[in-house]
Amino acid sequence: MKKFLGALSHAGWALFVFTALAGVFLWRTGALQLRLGAAGHHDGRQHAECAGHEHAGAGAPKCEHGVATIDCDNCRFEVGAVKVRPDVAKALLKPAKVEQRELARTLRLTGSVQLDTSRVTDVTPPAAGRLIKANAHLGQAVKKGDVLAVIHSGEFGEAKAAYLDAYTRVELARKEQERQAAVGAALARLIAALAEWRQGDMKADPKALAAAKEPLGEWKTKLLGAAAKLRLARSVHDREKALVEKQVGTRAELEQAEQELHTAEAELAGLLEEAQLNLKLDGLRAETAVRQAEAAADAAEQRIHIFGVDHARCADIRARKDDSEFAHLHVLAPMAGTVTAQHVTEGRYVKDETTLFTLADLSNLWVWCNVYERDLGPLHAALAAGKPPHACIRVAAFGDEPFCGSVDLIGSTVDEHTRTVRVRVQVDNSQGKLRPGMFASVEINLGAAGKAALVPRNAVLSDEGTQFVFQEIKDGLWLRRDVKVGRSHDGLVEIVSGLDAGATVAAGGAFMLKSDILRAKMGAG
Repeated sequence: MKKFLGALSHAGWALFVFTALAGVFLWRTGALQLRLGAAGHHDGRQHAECAGHEHAGAGAPKCEHGVATIDCDNCRFEVGAVKVRPDVAKALLKPAKVEQRELARTLRLTGSVQLDTSRVTDVTPPAAGRLIKANAHLGQAVKKGDVLAVIHSGEFGEAKAAYLDAYTRVELARKEQERQAAVGAALARLIAALAEWRQGDMKADPKALAAAKEPLGEWKTKLLGAAAKLRLARSVHDREKALVEKQVGTRAELEQAEQELHTAEAELAGLLEEAQLNLKLDGLRAETAVRQAEAAADAAEQRIHIFGVDHARCADIRARKDDSEFAHLHVLAPMAGTVTAQHVTEGRYVKDETTLFTLADLSNLWVWCNVYERDLGPLHAALAAGKPPHACIRVAAFGDEPFCGSVDLIGSTVDEHTRTVRVRVQVDNSQGKLRPGMFASVEINLGAAGKAALVPRNAVLSDEGTQFVFQEIKDGLWLRRDVKVGRSHDGLVEIVSGLDAGATVAAGGAFMLKSDILRAKMGAG
């Protein structure tokens, strides 16, 4: 019997040692977890599901301290609950409602910012010459008409000299026209007076004598000489006629006097007609000479304009105000923009096809994106309907700051390698923040895609791959809620599950609540 009891005792001790060693091994490998306390502790996510109900009810889960877990200052963090004083919440937290709203259908693409090629120009000189001054430099903003460079050009000097010569000829032609007009007016008065005098029987005409004092040119001698002959012939005729009547003179002498009178009258009449015709002809000649001179001057001025000289500078050229810079050709900016490239330096000889600068208007840029074939339908439909889709562009340099634009062009071909089509977005860059070459993320709004529960983007946090928000249970008490998110648009995120519409979440300061839970867990551990 003693042997039997001894054997049983040894077997018991062996079983005890084996059980103890097996327990230690299982505990070390993690297969065995010891939970102290009758109530035990549940996983934080399980507690969070339970704590969402009325925490003051009799069925609320309690912690090891005998109170509802969500109300326990020591165990609250296990269910993801944070209690915040009202003054702290007011200062640091920004609550937001879960809203049921229309969510736009958004197409997310990547692209690159590029220059608007319709607003880029290469500046070339109008004529060949030596660059003596460069006023514009790389990155400089210029206005239309600003002097970018000055070139000493012989071709421009010749054109300028021809313009001055043509302008001088215009001035001479106009002076000649004025002189001819004055002479013609005086001659017209003399012709009228002589014609009236020729029809009368006066020995002297005061109007004709007054007109004879004005400048008349060669016609003065001819007309006044003919008038004098007519006056003499009349005088001789009258004398011979009186002698014949008194029977002192002979009829032959009277007839000869009459013939001389008719000859003098015919000569004066012929000169008057010729003078009238020449008067009109001289006027037409003077007018034609002025027109021809003006046409030549206009042609010379147009040639000057080809060199970029405006009307104001043409006036300075006529006034000889720039004689010291006679052959200096100003290269003007054809448009307002920014100097994106400078190709020459001072002292270099340049030809008329040499590019001096490249100007670009950076106030509007293009963003080129690649769109897959399956996404082309809505874009094409919107453009065909005359409603360009709105686009929101973001670049890494400015974080979440959006730049507004619109889709205005879909490429005509599909890339054989990527099976994508290029799409162009026009984007306003009046602030000058975007730069050509930047990598951009683009969101294109394709219209409404149905209602969804939405919360602000910064309300959704992440921990170990799980996304969650903090919901306000009552004043000052915030509870972690695991959620499943969907689409996002314009700073809002769709909540697929985990929250109901109308719930209040922490949109600002949520990270502080997350930090408080993590700090409590580390302290408890």
